[in-house]
Order: sequence, then structure tokens, then C-alpha cells
Amino acid sequence: MCISKAILALAFVALVSTSCSQGDIHKMRTITVSGTGKVYVTPDKATVDLTVITRDDDIKLAQKENAGTMKGVQAALLGIGILPEDIQTYDYGISQDSYWKDSEREFGKYNVSNRIRVTMPDVEQASDVIDVAIKNGATGVDGLSLSYKDEAAAVKKARTLAIENARAIAEESCGAAGTRLGKVLVMEELSSGARPPYMALAASNSISQTWGGEAPVYYDSGDASDATPISSGKKEIRVVMSIVYELR
Repeated sequence: MCISKAILALAFVALVSTSCSQGDIHKMRTITVSGTGKVYVTPDKATVDLTVITRDDDIKLAQKENAGTMKGVQAALLGIGILPEDIQTYDYGISQDSYWKDSEREFGKYNVSNRIRVTMPDVEQASDVIDVAIKNGATGVDGLSLSYKDEAAAVKKARTLAIENARAIAEESCGAAGTRLGKVLVMEELSSGARPPYMALAASNSISQTWGGEAPVYYDSGDASDATPISSGKKEIRVVMSIVYELR
């Protein structure tokens, strides 16, 4: 008899607990929306990656020639106003050509490569950097990227726009459903960052020169119309926010 009463008591507690839980879920009706904020800025900072590659049967001569050429490139860049701290070596390598002949592996010339990254606060200066570097012996442009100095402020603005966009979507949905929007329960940033313009994407591909046994010959036409054209275009800063609102 006592056992039966205990079972009934437990069943009653479980029923009350279930009812309360269902009531809480009903009170916490929610709506989840995503909002997007976009800000367009004009890039005002450029980075150019330059390469000097030399080839020779003698590794020491290849190194010596590479060092001399790179010194000339850097001196020329300093001559057009690039600061020493804005020139950084980011890669240096030595390799040797090899190939198979009559089932035997033979070795050819040594290749020495020295790569530097040049940063400048003026996008228009990128054109001069490329032209001057090539004129003074650089054998390739490995990449060009454009950025915006105050990108943090642009991201902040885009985030605010994303939140406003999410709320507008939620209010519109609530109006159509005949309910009211409550407080924010959860807020999550799904993505943020900059999308480069087409020009920067295209320029990120390697623009390099290759040759057989002889080094390339450089010349200076002296015609300003031959300067490398660089266009900053527009850069998109995008932020996506996911927000969970309570429904009243």
C-alpha cells in the first residue's frame, strides 16, 4: 500500500515538472535571423612582393650575382622614398636543376632566389615600385595586395549595419506573423572581413619572367606612358550577424 502511494507521488511530481518545462518552452518562443552589413572603402595601402632570381653553373657566382642585384633593387626603392623598415625579406632559396638522361640523373645550373615584400602607404606608389624594381634587375612580381588602413573602423560600422539589418528582418517577420519582437537572447558573428576588388585578385597571380640559359635583358624606355597602371577600385567590408530574439 505504501509502495503504491510512493509511486503515485512520484508520478505526480513528474507530471508537474513536465508541465512547468513545457510552460517555460512556450514562454521562450524565439526567432532567429541573420543580418548582413556592407561597407565599401577605397584601399589606401599597397604591398608588392618582388623576386630576384639568378642562375649559374657556379653556386657562389649565382649567390654573388643575386646579392648584387637585390642590393641594387633595394637601393633604387629607397631612392624613390620607400622606407627601410617597409622592405622585408620573406623568402630566400637555393636549388639546382636536375634531369634524367639515359637512366642517370644529371644536374644543371644553380638557382638562387631572393624575395622581398614592399609596403607603401600610397596605392599609386605601387606602380613606381614595380617599374623601378624591374628596371634595376628584379625578375618577377609575385603578388600585389591592396588594403585599407582603418579597416577595424570599417568592420565596426559594417557590424552595426548587420545588427540593424537583422532587427529589421525580425520586425518584418513578426509583423507578418502577428507577434511582437522581444529582447535579444543570443548574438553571434558568423563572418567578417574584407573582400578585395577584382583588380587585387587578378594581381595576386604571379607575374614572373622565365628564361633558358641567359638572363633577361631590361631596358628603360623613359616614356611615362609605359608606367604600370594600378587602380585601387573599391573594397567591400562585410559582416554577417546571427541573432536570436525572444517573441512576445
